[in-house]
Amino acid sequence: MFACTVQGPPEHPVIKLSGNLTLDHSREIHAELLARLPQAGAITLDLADSEKSDLSFVQILCSLLKDEDKRISFVNLPTHLLENAASLGADGLIKEISSRTEENV
Repeated sequence: MFACTVQGPPEHPVIKLSGNLTLDHSREIHAELLARLPQAGAITLDLADSEKSDLSFVQILCSLLKDEDKRISFVNLPTHLLENAASLGADGLIKEISSRTEENV
């Protein structure tokens, strides 16, 4: 299961991704994010209701964070995402995400 809900104004939406952030849903996740990015100068990703993630989601995040024109922040980072990124050796991603959490932005 995967779901995406959007709150807030189009120029700075909060995109809430819930369920499984895995390969099975990677096309949907990618499509949802691509649909929102051109309209927004900044986005916030809320991952509190996500249940698990895998390499495909880590890759989507890495790609998303390379876009220097977009201000991307995070709230409610789940433990599974940080553990998954750590197990993949994505220490740079963990550091980047941590620096973009709401309390650090």
